[in-house]
Amino acid sequence: MDATVFMSVVILHALNFVSSSPAHDYSHNAQRNTTQRYRRSGGYPKFPVGTDSGKKEEESECGTRDVYHQPSYSGKPVPKVVGGTAAPYGAYPWTVEIKAYRPNKRKFEHHCGGAVVGPRLVMTAAHCLQNEQADQLRIVVGEHFIEQRDQYEKSFRVEDVLIHPKFRKVGFYSNDIALLKVKPVGDQGIQFNSHVRSICLPEQSTQSKEGAWCLVTGWGAQNPDDVESQSQSLQVAAVSLLDLATCRRSDVYGGRHQDILDSMVCAGVLEGGVDACGGDSGGPLACEVDGRFVLTGLVSWGDGCAKKNRPGVYTRISHYVDWLEQARKQLGV
Repeated sequence: MDATVFMSVVILHALNFVSSSPAHDYSHNAQRNTTQRYRRSGGYPKFPVGTDSGKKEEESECGTRDVYHQPSYSGKPVPKVVGGTAAPYGAYPWTVEIKAYRPNKRKFEHHCGGAVVGPRLVMTAAHCLQNEQADQLRIVVGEHFIEQRDQYEKSFRVEDVLIHPKFRKVGFYSNDIALLKVKPVGDQGIQFNSHVRSICLPEQSTQSKEGAWCLVTGWGAQNPDDVESQSQSLQVAAVSLLDLATCRRSDVYGGRHQDILDSMVCAGVLEGGVDACGGDSGGPLACEVDGRFVLTGLVSWGDGCAKKNRPGVYTRISHYVDWLEQARKQLGV
């Protein structure tokens, strides 16, 4: 099974096991108050790529959201999506769908996930793009239901693709990170609103806290044994960050052809039941820091979906801060 299937199946399990609860449904006023709390907070220091404090206010609101949602953090499996639950529309406004053109079907179909990191930039996994041309890709923001048009949905062409130059140089899943340059419509790139927003980027010194709960989102498979069982609506799962020593244990991922590198981060439940899965590759692993969500990882790979001692393995974004700055300049944004 290749990396895309592995990771997709992992997210799939995570999404299928997190249950929703009436206790998590808040009134309009509660949502409004939560939004105000996020906007008043000091926030995370790193703003979206390609923006600065002198630009529009909405461009500096990375990692915030107007639609509040709190999935279960129990890590216990429940029916349907692998460890996850259906997300309310707009609760994860930085999540994008990447579609690829399929000549045999003569249409664009779901391919991977990604994260908005600026008005002209989307980040995803390199393995999502290795066999794709820019003109054969579409970026869909404001997406929720795959088979119907959502209120804030908008599709963009891809102007350029930049894959990390050392992708697969230190193992099949190493340096699994890439950027997509959004082709503007008229003179405008991605416009931020209540349901479309960028996610903050971490600082290079950011250390992932073992045991911290983060959220992974995507439209991946709902059945780990059927990678075609794609979810028709955005799913979210809560996963716990694991330290590298645990992930490198011989009964986890130690001694495999792919070492667990410092540029990777593992997340999930060692008992199994919560993970990402097929179709989720490239999607964001978001952790809340000081009231804002920060892009901690990208869905990269794993051994199956939500299996015992087989957590999801993500590309660690803080490891690539310098490269991202260089890449931004190279892409001219």
